[in-house]
Amino acid sequence: MCFSANMSLGLGVIGLTAASITYLDKTETFWVRAARSYAIFHFSLMELIQYFAYPVADQCGYGTNYFLSELSTYHIALQAFAIMPALATYSTDKTALKQATIFGASLSTLFLICTALPKELQLFDGSPNFIGNMISCLFMGTYHIGYHISSAFGAFVTHGSLFGLALSGFVWKNNWRISSYHLFMALMTLFMPQWLFNVSTGEAAAIYCFYSIPITASFMPYFKNFFSAEKYIDSPDYA
Repeated sequence: MCFSANMSLGLGVIGLTAASITYLDKTETFWVRAARSYAIFHFSLMELIQYFAYPVADQCGYGTNYFLSELSTYHIALQAFAIMPALATYSTDKTALKQATIFGASLSTLFLICTALPKELQLFDGSPNFIGNMISCLFMGTYHIGYHISSAFGAFVTHGSLFGLALSGFVWKNNWRISSYHLFMALMTLFMPQWLFNVSTGEAAAIYCFYSIPITASFMPYFKNFFSAEKYIDSPDYA
């Protein structure tokens, strides 16, 4: 694996372009376009954060690293809200998008509350290497930038975010295609680096964000016929 600041910048720009194309897909309703394009946009921002993080990696608690670490904390807390509605737009359940938006917003609100609470409040995992009782920092891992995120109830935030990214799509009716793709890619980018290359969870999470651009590119209009449970003759009403 070979990563760099310029690669993160390039993927960030590609992601912003992909988000724009997705938003301009006039064959879908506004809320479907908004959900899908925001998911791509959200992860594109993380790549831009990583671009600026490379020069200041390991300068924990100071200046630009501290500022970018705080941005990363909020970004990770908002991931459930960013991706859960987008995943739900491929379901044949016309209420899925609304329900996923409420569910994702509720989860992300809880995650944000956890980041504001004293980091010493933990139920499990007394020695975390990603989210929990630690100082927020963007560090240089073995291959890639990595995250240390300060938060109360780190195990809840970690596994709740994983549910939103990799499993939440299966909640909705006839939504297995897009859900299976995102689960497979989460396994390949979050867990395989840890199993094969022995990187920390924090570094693996950042690697997932790097690959999140091709992962969320599945929300682009070019792939919707493949990932949808069926080809709609009429656009579904998600209002």
